[in-house]
Amino acid sequence: MQAISEYRTCLISCSNDVKKYFAALVLSSVSRGIFMVLFNLYLRDLGFNEAFVGQAVSLQALASVIILIPAGIMSDRLGRLIIMVAGCIIKSAALLLVAFTQAGSFLLILSFSMGLGQALLMVNSAPFLAENTGVRERMHLFSINWSMMMFSTMLGNVLGGWLADSMESYLLFGPVFSKQITLFIASILGFVAVIPLFRAQEKRKADKSSWRSFFRNLRGSGEMGIILRFVAASLLLGLGAGLIVPYFNLYFASVFDLRTGSIGVIMAAGQAVMALAMLIGAPVAQRLGRVRTICLLQISSVIFLLILGQTYILYLAIISFMFRAALVNAANPINMNLMMENVSDGLKGTASSLHQMVFQLGWAICGPISGLLITAYSYQFVYNVAAIFYVFSTLFFWIVFRALDEPGKEEQVGEA
Repeated sequence: MQAISEYRTCLISCSNDVKKYFAALVLSSVSRGIFMVLFNLYLRDLGFNEAFVGQAVSLQALASVIILIPAGIMSDRLGRLIIMVAGCIIKSAALLLVAFTQAGSFLLILSFSMGLGQALLMVNSAPFLAENTGVRERMHLFSINWSMMMFSTMLGNVLGGWLADSMESYLLFGPVFSKQITLFIASILGFVAVIPLFRAQEKRKADKSSWRSFFRNLRGSGEMGIILRFVAASLLLGLGAGLIVPYFNLYFASVFDLRTGSIGVIMAAGQAVMALAMLIGAPVAQRLGRVRTICLLQISSVIFLLILGQTYILYLAIISFMFRAALVNAANPINMNLMMENVSDGLKGTASSLHQMVFQLGWAICGPISGLLITAYSYQFVYNVAAIFYVFSTLFFWIVFRALDEPGKEEQVGEA
């Protein structure tokens, strides 16, 4: 009850500009949740196989890899909100066009554009919260941010699956057309998310960031070591995630022959459990230490990933899917908060960009590889390979960051 009270107090007392950001986050995440549950199934209904889906996933991630560092530099210079607005518009416009095309080459271009827009939006969330919140409320608001995103994505998963199935069952639309209409609705929600961002303001110091100043600051600030360590851990995690996460909806459709609505409910349940786990993460981290909590959550998720890769029992697969997602993602807000506290204000945007860039690089590398491996071998084989990457990422994180859990060590490690 005390933890709930702390979260409620932080949410009520945060600034109106942060609340407007949260409103935009909810709308954008609902839109993305619809896209997540439908896009791969839409491609399958159009006749494309897992290898093509892998290309689309890879292009989304590649777009993030290309734009994340420039986006961080631009946000350090121009402000977080204007870049987030641009991201919402690009993402929603691409999603709108996805709903009206069936051409493979154009779908790949739009997938790339979706990645650009999502990257512009997400790279600025952590720096915006770090700069517009107080130190005492920050870790709780980071958890609220991730939890709110998960709950909203969950709503989008359910809404997307239900709308598509309902239009097929009751309006007798074809599977392709029903998904196109639902994706169109998702694009409208994305455009509406721009409104609260336009009305918000941010509190930040003016920064003259540029490519030259970015590399000069990294060399001279003494922060390159800490940033590169976070980046390396993120890359290992991204390689594992890129093998499995983009294909979960196809996994349930192919292995268990489930309909779109059922898959949407399963994915939504995963998002709901993730959101709850993220809220629990902050109080646990206060007691155990942030690094210990991150490592414990990530290594525990591997157990459920291995079960998911071996079972043919639907209910066991669903439970393993939910717990794997909850455990590994509950570490995200703690991880991001830890990085933001060990990086100076002028490098928060670029550090966030690098962190997310290499995670997306893992998706770009492993997305198409996973599609080929699934086609050649099986989903189970790919899940076992992904588990290896998760284990290595966790071990690396513990080895290089365990000193941050020791009193008085944070500043020393941050200057390494």
